[in-house]
Amino acid sequence: MIRPFNLRDLPLIRRLSEQGVSLHTESALTNNLNSLREALFSLVGGDYPTFVWKLDTGSAAGFIQLLLDEDEQHARIIYISPNDEVVDSGEQNDDQISNEDLWLPLLDQAVVEIGSRGIHSLVAEVSETGPELPILRRAGFAIYTRQDIWRLDEVGCLPEPKLEMVPRRPVDDWDIQLLYGNMVPRLVQLVEPVPPLNRGGSWLLRENGELAAFGHMRNGSIATWLRLFIHPNAEAQADEIVAAMVQIAGSKAARPIYCCVRRYQSWLERPLQDAGFIHWGSQAVMVKHTVHHVPRTLPEAAAVLDPKHVPASAPMIPHYDRSRVNGKAKIK
Repeated sequence: MIRPFNLRDLPLIRRLSEQGVSLHTESALTNNLNSLREALFSLVGGDYPTFVWKLDTGSAAGFIQLLLDEDEQHARIIYISPNDEVVDSGEQNDDQISNEDLWLPLLDQAVVEIGSRGIHSLVAEVSETGPELPILRRAGFAIYTRQDIWRLDEVGCLPEPKLEMVPRRPVDDWDIQLLYGNMVPRLVQLVEPVPPLNRGGSWLLRENGELAAFGHMRNGSIATWLRLFIHPNAEAQADEIVAAMVQIAGSKAARPIYCCVRRYQSWLERPLQDAGFIHWGSQAVMVKHTVHHVPRTLPEAAAVLDPKHVPASAPMIPHYDRSRVNGKAKIK
């Protein structure tokens, strides 16, 4: 049975959180993720809906925890437990319940829950080679894009950048939207909006009045999350842009710095390596939609073009021409 978290589940959440896996990389790497704390927060209207699954007969159990995006159109799985454990069902015949048997009902319930709230899609980030990917596929999730995570532990002696990234102003928001729309594939835009400009810090590079690059940083309790959006015309300046953002983060952010690079920007790998970043891991960004487009069948052309027959009881309407006699319209 699956139900929302309540206070009686505190011991269960505490125990299972040690066996679970995070499917939201930014939260896992930049903050001290605490499933129990977020579950308690959800009871007072927080953005972390938590659901518990228990076998009717036996000791098998699990939970799933979500994060609602600020745009209220997407949700992310931040935690699901257990991870790759095999749980004893508690029955006398020693039947075992696999990890997949626990995950699938939890994932299905999460989709039902966010769908009832009007949320369009559920997003999960998983290792490309991990056991979670095939389970999510069987649950109806599809890969929308892939990403690489790069890590910088210490800011080295990078050369002073020759360009300056300036802080974002509200007047810049339209240009940021335009740059994002021109760079990010349409399919990805459906499930990931522009990074939240009201959270974290944003810096821009303009050339000849046009926006050439946009960097967004969010400082967590233990690390910083960095995203870079560089126009292809400014690719030659990628080294300088990376150096400038690292310099900004070095004075204002916690350590280490994680940079998320989607595969459509794979050319950023070399500038990141030159700046001292090392490859942390590769992931698939998987999505399941709760709202599906249902095509509407149009009527056949013959039916549309079929003339409307005038019923016999229709009144006769006299026709007036434009000629006038003694200032009055002439009736034909």
